Amino acid sequence: MNYTIREMKSYEYKVLKDFLYEAIYIPEGVDFPQKTIIEQPELQIYK
Repeated sequence: MNYTIREMKSYEYKVLKDFLYEAIYIPEGVDFPQKTIIEQPELQIYK
């Protein structure tokens, strides 16, 4: 595979928050957390 690494555009930063939320493991049968969970201090290192 070939990859191209480029500088992010300012309008793309919101997508990173969406990716962080989607990366949260949620076991089957557990309700999805609110999107505000990504604002927890423990997750700030990933923003």
